[in-house]
Amino acid sequence: MTETRSETTKFPIIIIPGIMGSRLYDQAGSLVWVEYSLKLTKLGEMMGMQNTLTVKNNEINQVNLPENQREYGAMGPFEYPYKKIVDLLCEVFPKRGVYFFSYDFRQSVSDSADLLQKQIQNILNITERAKVDLIAHSLGGLIVSAYLERYGNENIGKVIILAAPYEGSPDTIKTALTGELTYIPGSVLDTVTKITRDVRTSFPSAADLVPTEAYSDLHPAYIHTENIPFSDEIRERENVFSEGEPYFTPAGITREAGVNVYNPIPGNQYEMLLRKIFGEEQTLRRENNSQIITTLERSYFAVGINRQTIRSLMFSDDPLNPGITHIIYDNAGDGSVPEESATMYGYLETLGKDPKGNSRLLKIDTEHGGIQSHGKVLDWIVAILSDASTKDIQSDPVIEENTVMVKTAGRQEIFSKLQKLVTSKKNQNNTQ
Repeated sequence: MTETRSETTKFPIIIIPGIMGSRLYDQAGSLVWVEYSLKLTKLGEMMGMQNTLTVKNNEINQVNLPENQREYGAMGPFEYPYKKIVDLLCEVFPKRGVYFFSYDFRQSVSDSADLLQKQIQNILNITERAKVDLIAHSLGGLIVSAYLERYGNENIGKVIILAAPYEGSPDTIKTALTGELTYIPGSVLDTVTKITRDVRTSFPSAADLVPTEAYSDLHPAYIHTENIPFSDEIRERENVFSEGEPYFTPAGITREAGVNVYNPIPGNQYEMLLRKIFGEEQTLRRENNSQIITTLERSYFAVGINRQTIRSLMFSDDPLNPGITHIIYDNAGDGSVPEESATMYGYLETLGKDPKGNSRLLKIDTEHGGIQSHGKVLDWIVAILSDASTKDIQSDPVIEENTVMVKTAGRQEIFSKLQKLVTSKKNQNNTQ
């Protein structure tokens, strides 16, 4: 690929990663997240909110660096999640400047928005340009929303958002309680790095990702209420196939019986449960304030679809120590963020086209952690930044028949996740 003719007049590009996507350093300048050495056993202690962590290289133009020195986010030896997009943009837009916004992802969205404002101003001063273009993934999309609310859009050109959880995600609660991250099983984190539940749930950013009230009204969490044996009459009437399966219902409907009866958690009780998990001092983000992004006519959104995604959670009846007993899945999301959350309940589908006639929404059959490196998405991003047509880049078809599945919570997927991690490491070693 080569630069477009008008590329030299366009704005610098800033990439904003999602949660866990920035390298974090201690006060001595040593890498903390993620340093793969014996320090892993102390990582939980080092990641605690009582420790001040810093970032590097936020005002360095990645175009001017060799690939082995560029900022690609965290994860290093296991595969940098943002390498493809950084390298591609450096290749296609060398005269604009490509910057990577590292931030302390433990902090709140509003704190990160303040840091983003400082970086934007520094880059504008360095480049002597009037605006910047933003590409944000996941939590980065919420940071952009907070930035626009606080600082306006005077210094913003185009905004491209990838898989942002605008209505939150139940996966956040599961991660807080179990520690399971994409391809990194929770027991590995707990055993090797000692990142305890207390540390994970203390991150203000985690509270920013809980499902909004609107999402919880539509897809409530459930709580175990009682154990009542089945009768043949109830089994036939309720179409229950196994006494080992949990017995739950949509919001507002109460089942009569079942081996494990679950009912929707009332709103006030659910709020108390969340505060028990994340801490009374946390400010829970319970409403979507992100439609401000859509007011920019040059804002664009890509969302992942058709992947098994948590729709809701089922909890034990222990108010002092809430635990997840079952997980309700469907195939309407990217594996982490429900499609309803990423599209603001379909609102993004009403945005139509930009002044160039390009659609502002792209739906891609991919997982949350891969959308920023997906080939079609990368072509779409380059076309948007180049003011080229995207008419040949179409959304993938959505699975119409979407079955709801209920699985027992636990470590049943741990070995498949670990295998993916090991395979990724081997593949990278083989190419070096």
